[in-house]
Amino acid sequence: MVGNRRWMTGIGAGVGALSLAATSGIAALASFFVAELTAPHKTFDENELAGILADVCAVPEPEPEPPPELQRPLVFHAPGGPKLRGDFWAQPHPAPTIIICHGYRVSRARLRPVAAIEYQHGCNVLFFDFRGHGESEGKMTSGGVAEVRDLHAAITLAAEQPETITGQILIHGFSMGAAVALLALPHPNVAAVIADSPYANLDDILRRLVSWRLMTESARWNPALRRLRPAFPGVAWATVAASAMLFRLRWRQDLLASPAAGMRRWRKPDASSLTPILLIHATGDQMIPIEHAQRIAEAARLSNIPIETYFADNRVHCGAYGHDPVRYVEVLQGFVARHLGIAFQRINKAA
Repeated sequence: MVGNRRWMTGIGAGVGALSLAATSGIAALASFFVAELTAPHKTFDENELAGILADVCAVPEPEPEPPPELQRPLVFHAPGGPKLRGDFWAQPHPAPTIIICHGYRVSRARLRPVAAIEYQHGCNVLFFDFRGHGESEGKMTSGGVAEVRDLHAAITLAAEQPETITGQILIHGFSMGAAVALLALPHPNVAAVIADSPYANLDDILRRLVSWRLMTESARWNPALRRLRPAFPGVAWATVAASAMLFRLRWRQDLLASPAAGMRRWRKPDASSLTPILLIHATGDQMIPIEHAQRIAEAARLSNIPIETYFADNRVHCGAYGHDPVRYVEVLQGFVARHLGIAFQRINKAA
């Protein structure tokens, strides 16, 4: 009997030690992951990400930009947040204003050609760097939640510009920027949103990133250790859950943003009072799968939100424009005309 007790005690101690080791390992992974995820002013190593990205976001060929006298730099603050920097390109007359929102680990500079195209179609353009990106200040980036305050500040700033027609502010977001645009709604100053390749819920994307990182690192492991690979999805789930708790303790805010879930709070019986959305996605997107767009579209329909979709048949993240530039612009033109009554046509006024 005494021997059995010792055996059971030994088993219990062994299980406890293994649980403690596993918990410590998850905590260490979470700490490393949060540090990497939230570190400001980092950029993607596109070669390193080749295993998860089929290609990188294509941008348009350079277009003429407005003359210097119609460009002005912007410096502003998010409420209680860091100093943000951007640019406003003004038409020589009142016009709709498009706010361009960049993605994670890139900056507004990458979307300058997009700004030039939209300026050429007769709109004012405001484009800026989210906190921790480009020229904006910030001690961290959250991939969505904290950036909503940055976008709200940019919307207020756009409405204050003398060239902006009241009630005609549009948002054109890409990847993280598209998700932030959806999270920022509803907003009384925003007439419509063009969301190119947003995520529906960030936790799924983060689990994919953790699993991809584990698979990449395990390629250098001893063959015996590589037998642990079937456990990686569970490890990824636990790491993201622990990361969310750690992020909350460190920054006192949520990490796991969910534009799809957030649409429930929009619900109103009269769809005409809700912000229309144009949702764009690549069907073979390797970074944010098409299922995320489908979840967003379904959530919008359940909440009576006017939504249109354009899904391009390619594998490039944010690649719908590069897949068929003419069709992309036609889709935008039709959407804006239907919901805002604006003739979004090329005018070639830039010098």
